[in-house]
Amino acid sequence: MTDFLVRRIARQPRGAMARIALGLALAVLALGIRLSLAPLIGMGAPFTAFLLAVLVAAVFGGVMSAITCTAVLAAGGVAMLAPFEQPVMLRRGLLSVTFFVASCGFVTWMVALLRAALAREVAAREAERLLKLELHHRVKNTLAVVQSLAHQTFRDTGDVTTARDHFDARLSALAGAHDLLVDSAWRPVTLDDLATQVLAPFRPADPARLVLDGPPTNIPSEVAVALVLCLHELATNATKYGALCGEQGRVRLAWALDDSGPRSRLELEWRETGGPPPKPSLREGFGTRLLSRALSSQAGAVSVLEMTADGARWRAGFEV
Repeated sequence: MTDFLVRRIARQPRGAMARIALGLALAVLALGIRLSLAPLIGMGAPFTAFLLAVLVAAVFGGVMSAITCTAVLAAGGVAMLAPFEQPVMLRRGLLSVTFFVASCGFVTWMVALLRAALAREVAAREAERLLKLELHHRVKNTLAVVQSLAHQTFRDTGDVTTARDHFDARLSALAGAHDLLVDSAWRPVTLDDLATQVLAPFRPADPARLVLDGPPTNIPSEVAVALVLCLHELATNATKYGALCGEQGRVRLAWALDDSGPRSRLELEWRETGGPPPKPSLREGFGTRLLSRALSSQAGAVSVLEMTADGARWRAGFEV
């Protein structure tokens, strides 16, 4: 019941006419009740009974409703006190009207402050509810990713120690992605920042051997985690078996944004050159499955991995 009243008080009727009509209806009701009580209590001091109507109008209709109710009741109260046969009665009537209007103004102001506070409270509650739902959704997604990583890493492995090291490295990459997303409040992050953070542990002494080339491009948060895992897998393989394991090999991560279609499309290419002949580490197993499936949930996703004489070449595209 309390929550209902809070929400109702914080919400104004739609449209100015509706608020004016509410104030007018409450004023007419208050005047009718006061006139019906006249035979019992007389016509003196009618304004005291009208404050409750203004309070209700301010609470449920807002400032415009309260002003309408105040104006109608002030005019009605003056009519009930007229005619002023003596100057003393005139002064008393004017003072009564002035006091009534001032009291209504104070009540309206206080209720407006209360309504604003309640509106903020309702907004905060709604934001908290949405945050809990979003957190629940993201935690479930993250746990699903971790479960998949564990299952794929330890499946059909004979070397538990090596598999555990691989799993720890993938979890670290996943944690780095989440750090970046948290810093951006789960809004889109730039691909350059994402790639720079993921590839930082793999950078050789010569920065020219690992090049990032592409325009400023925002990546949705739901794509960032999958892309981080793909780049981490490519960089790990390049460091252990590919272009970055020797002194001559180079890696170039390039991307381009195609805006010619109804939706923008991002095209990426990881290209290794000058490395040793490829080994089957990335040709089969977890790496291949990850690179081919991690981005499959995105609209228009395409992912192709090739093993050339110089090293791995991975091309991917999806709508952003």
